[in-house]
Amino acid sequence: MSDTVTTAPESAGLARLPAGTVRQYLAARSRLGDGTVRVLLLRADPAWDGPAVQQTAGGLRARVAVGPSVLAVHEQILGHLDAATAPDPKVLVVLTDCEDTDLDPGLLARVYGGGIRSVDNWEVVQEAFDARGLDGRLRSETWAAEALLDAAATRGWPSLGKGVLSRDEALTRLARRRLRIGRHDTDALGGPAAHDDGDRIDPVALFRWTLTPGGPALLRDLRGPERAGLARFLAEPEQGGSTGKIITALVNAEHGADAAAYAVVCAALWGHAEADHDLYRARGRAERWLGEQPPAQGDDLDRLLASFGSSGEAFVRGLVDRGEHRLADPVLTRAAQLVAQFGAQAAATSSPLLSAGLDARFTAAGRALADGGTDTITAAVIALADHALAADGATRARIERVRMATRLRQWLAGSPEADIASVADGTARQICELGWVDRALEHLEAGGDPDDVLADAYSRIGAQVRDKRRELDRAFSERLAVWTAGGTAPGAMLTVESLLDRVVAPVVASPGRRVLLLLVDGMSAAIAAELGEELRGQWAEFDPLPTVAGPPVRRAVAAALPTLTTVSRTSLFAGTLMKGDQSDEKRLFPQHSCWNGAPAVVFHKDDLRGPDTGSPFSTALTEALADERTHVAVVLNTVDDRLGKEQKLGDGAWRAREIGGLEPLLRAARAHGMTVLLTSDHGHVVERRGTKLDAASGTIGSARHRTPGGPVAPAEIELSGPRVVWPDPGSRIVALRDHDTRYTALKAGYHGGATLAEFTIPLLALLPFGAEPPIGWRELGDPTPSWWTEDGEGRGVVEAGAKNEADAGAVPDAAVASPRRKQTKKAAPPPPEGAISLFSEDEVVPPVPQEPGESAAESEPSPTSNQSEDPAVALVERLMATELYQAQLDLLARKPRDKTVLPKALVALVEAGTLPMTALAERAGQPATRAPGFAATLAQLLNYDGAQILEILPDNRTLRLHRAQLIEQFGL
Repeated sequence: MSDTVTTAPESAGLARLPAGTVRQYLAARSRLGDGTVRVLLLRADPAWDGPAVQQTAGGLRARVAVGPSVLAVHEQILGHLDAATAPDPKVLVVLTDCEDTDLDPGLLARVYGGGIRSVDNWEVVQEAFDARGLDGRLRSETWAAEALLDAAATRGWPSLGKGVLSRDEALTRLARRRLRIGRHDTDALGGPAAHDDGDRIDPVALFRWTLTPGGPALLRDLRGPERAGLARFLAEPEQGGSTGKIITALVNAEHGADAAAYAVVCAALWGHAEADHDLYRARGRAERWLGEQPPAQGDDLDRLLASFGSSGEAFVRGLVDRGEHRLADPVLTRAAQLVAQFGAQAAATSSPLLSAGLDARFTAAGRALADGGTDTITAAVIALADHALAADGATRARIERVRMATRLRQWLAGSPEADIASVADGTARQICELGWVDRALEHLEAGGDPDDVLADAYSRIGAQVRDKRRELDRAFSERLAVWTAGGTAPGAMLTVESLLDRVVAPVVASPGRRVLLLLVDGMSAAIAAELGEELRGQWAEFDPLPTVAGPPVRRAVAAALPTLTTVSRTSLFAGTLMKGDQSDEKRLFPQHSCWNGAPAVVFHKDDLRGPDTGSPFSTALTEALADERTHVAVVLNTVDDRLGKEQKLGDGAWRAREIGGLEPLLRAARAHGMTVLLTSDHGHVVERRGTKLDAASGTIGSARHRTPGGPVAPAEIELSGPRVVWPDPGSRIVALRDHDTRYTALKAGYHGGATLAEFTIPLLALLPFGAEPPIGWRELGDPTPSWWTEDGEGRGVVEAGAKNEADAGAVPDAAVASPRRKQTKKAAPPPPEGAISLFSEDEVVPPVPQEPGESAAESEPSPTSNQSEDPAVALVERLMATELYQAQLDLLARKPRDKTVLPKALVALVEAGTLPMTALAERAGQPATRAPGFAATLAQLLNYDGAQILEILPDNRTLRLHRAQLIEQFGL
């Protein structure tokens, strides 16, 4: 070891040795620890302020003393070596500024090494790291040697394995140990653990460190040279860069703990807000927070703070996105306080992190809904969803309400047709269009919004929607009154009394098929639309009516009258129009002919309770589900029960988990291979500021109907005929036809009236993905109406209603997804010469099959046979006439032999937008086994030049056609 003292002197004399240097010097001399009583003389400033006894990482203990004079050195040596009893510890270190020539040669001969030893701190550092050498740049950091040795403490430094100790490696290890700056793995605080390893100390590590209790104080409490040296190192571009410069300045100004919050405010001031006088004043106040000596001035400081703000904002955004609210929430709260302190309220409204920014985006959404165009509204919704706080549960519900208002606005903008052509038309529109309107409106009504601008927009949109719904319901009730009074047969329209015959019986007739009929009492088309959207993530949905022409759709079922459980539910389980109770349903359900002699059983609410804590179902229900022959029906009362108790406030969504028993029953159906039919017995209207109506001289039968007597108010309609089975078959009743009236005391919701929401029963036919469907079942595409999606690409075909009963027997016109407008029929231009014809002459869609005696019946909506009037067909014809399409067609390695296959598939995609591969193959006349290959062929045909016009969704079984991109890419 060199005899040169390299530690920086604190005075004109020799350097004072730190405790770390002494420990490391001792640790490097293993011989000192062999148990012999020894004295070690070290040349240094004879001063010591550390503990008298030092212990190395290897266990060597030594006492440190000072020898400011020759006599003092002699006394220390003799007192230790000639002590009457063995000293403890056995090694004595004497710090002295004497020279060898000043001491007695005889005494020097008795000390370790035979003289006074000089210490080179860098050599001690090298030995401490077990390094082969030192980086020259490290030696230039004169403050670092003492700091490295002092920081070694009793743990020492990890060995480098005889490698060269670089400057960055040494200073990184020093910073991590001195400041307890961790790496990006997890410690007890939910942040990085404090390792001494190397690697860059990046901005994320620094921001994490500032959030560690007491972390910034560790830097501030270091001695001057080491504090300055580490601050310079942390601010180097290879380490923290601008973040390091600002954070160390904040630490010096005693604001280090607020670094992340300060960064969020800086991001708003220097990154997002528009420049004005108020902004510059706020910036000046924020700059003064850096102390008397900021790390830069003028434009340089602006650039530093802009970069620092960007890094800090990204760091806090990461905390929020990962759900680390224990760290993120205090930061954002403190940032809001700093906003007020700096007068930066205007700038904060532009922040994608601060709650003020979220509030401003909600206000902007309200203005867009009130006055903006489609693009403005879409941009406002996207901006809301992009805010960091959008993931919060309550905020998600607020944003969903904005989306719902956007959808309602789009529906209204489409000038929805106010006329209801027939009862069948009304129920079909309720399922495919108006139920979605009800769903969106209920979201708005359930929550409203605390923002005045947005609340006002909701009120105006809600009023317009309610007016339109009232107009539609009154038109429907007029059709309903005529239809019921005339006793007109339902024809192709599904009804509660025909559901077992027309839907269940064909399933039971298929070998090995079992039915689980789930009746959610009171489930409306709006709730079914929401549940169906969720369930389609795990189940395939089908159209169960094979005899009805046209594309597959979600079916509507007509209720009995009045729309009460005792009427419609009993009629459904009995298969005939009647009034009854649970005992009638249990008796008549298994006797129905649809079961072909197989056992069938129905379970009501009181039959579902498990026998013990661990049982999800009653013993009887468990046995029925497990029996391979038994068909099962279960009544779930969650919706109906809630209508009598409490309103659904805040979050208006209905989820499967909220329907008691639904999820475990669906799991059981999947486990036992059962076909699931999810339906209801009637819908309902929700109480939202409704009024109580005087029942005149009639007797009140329910909240929504009464017996005839006295004048009929505008909100009422008189109904009669065989479909009215209360109080007796063929009775006459007066029913309410507006959503916002009632006869009885206030509840959360009501049923019994004559609105579309109450009369229309939804039907969802479900199978697990990949299951073979019953004969005639056709898989649905996306049932979402076109106006429901913000980009307008969601395509859902809405069935057109049958014409007026006076026109019975004629084939009804087709209608594209609602909102429906009255359309003038125009002949489509003939396809260009050389284009492939869409349909051969023998493939014209047949009219709806009619049952005997159905000439004057309600007819289920179906597409027209005049395909050229269909907008989807017209678009595909234009597509096929383009040179680009023909060029893509020529590139296909395997073209379908049947020239109608591709046109059929393209029409189906344009109509549906999103469609399962198997459903698409079926509509194109291809086997389901070829669906993946057929989908790949279509993707090759349409996805020209890298454009993803036809997208295969992550489930690898669903296709989505991006209509706007198709039109743009092919110049349509």
